[in-house]
Amino acid sequence: MMKNFSKLLAFVCAFTMIITIFSFNTDISYASELNNNDELNEGVYDGLAEGEEVVDVYTEYVPVEEAKNVEVTQPFQFETDETTGGIVTPQERVKRWYAVSSTYVGHSYSSWYYAGASTISSGVLTASHSSSVSNKYSGSLKVSKKTIEGMLGFDTTKTWTETVGYSSPSYPNGRYRLEYRHVYKKYKVKQIQSYDRRGKVYATKYVYPQKWVERMYRVVKF
Repeated sequence: MMKNFSKLLAFVCAFTMIITIFSFNTDISYASELNNNDELNEGVYDGLAEGEEVVDVYTEYVPVEEAKNVEVTQPFQFETDETTGGIVTPQERVKRWYAVSSTYVGHSYSSWYYAGASTISSGVLTASHSSSVSNKYSGSLKVSKKTIEGMLGFDTTKTWTETVGYSSPSYPNGRYRLEYRHVYKKYKVKQIQSYDRRGKVYATKYVYPQKWVERMYRVVKF
């Protein structure tokens, strides 16, 4: 009887330990997955002073699914001779630059800026912006802008006026301010230097076009 009880007790302890380990690992995996997928939370707490905290964040939904490693074929007349800067033809035996693929790499962000709205005695924070925004690029541009823009489907240096506004919930007593930052969708374009598109590659350079998509707001308690 005692021997059977000992076996039963050992079984219960082992089962309890397995359930505990399984639950612990599941929580860690789930939390890790959330952190990896929550791309728009990147940098939300950047630039805060001691004692300040973010109590609210607002952003429109920005789709992040993009085609990966899209191979592109560009007409030869869009490429330029690195030496002369002129138009080249397939018959000229000179090295030239080609844009061969593009990849969506995620969101990028500006710094946080004061949105011109704050309160020291509770209430609602409201801001409306009608100002200039623009696309941009960084890195080493070796092919023409026209080639990159034809590949990605947007003007890499376009500037326009965009009106964006935000009205927060009503906050309890305390001091709050409203801030915003610019959100971009960032791409990586691979450029190669070769005598022809399928020949030996002599150099590789990357350029990173960024497409403006919105302003993101945060409410900071200070």
